[in-house]
Amino acid sequence: MQLNVTTDYAVRIVLYLAIKQKVVNSSEIAKAMGIPPTYIMKITRTLKSAGILSEKRGVDGGFVLDRKPEQLTLLDIVSALEKTVNINRCLEEDEFCSRNAVAFCNVRKLLVRLQAELAEGLNVKISELI
Repeated sequence: MQLNVTTDYAVRIVLYLAIKQKVVNSSEIAKAMGIPPTYIMKITRTLKSAGILSEKRGVDGGFVLDRKPEQLTLLDIVSALEKTVNINRCLEEDEFCSRNAVAFCNVRKLLVRLQAELAEGLNVKISELI
């Protein structure tokens, strides 16, 4: 599994806002985190929809976290940006399996365990990354 570049940028945006703990404009974020300025608005729109950050308009406007860094996890960000965080199709809610083997598949049992470990690893608080 590989996270897309948009998710990488989203993590950087959230981390920068967590470090600053104030309203920060998109130009500053772009420059500090090495994110193309044109990408910032697209990503922040998604992060706003997910309740991760909000936008303040006006002369001193910019973005600020909606939650404290200790209340926000890497999994929150990844889940907001990625279509799925599951490593295999059979782990989705509908448990689709082309072999109809979900109940007894040894590969799926391994994938379930790996998925749990991944979720645990992504459950790190943003405050721990600062």
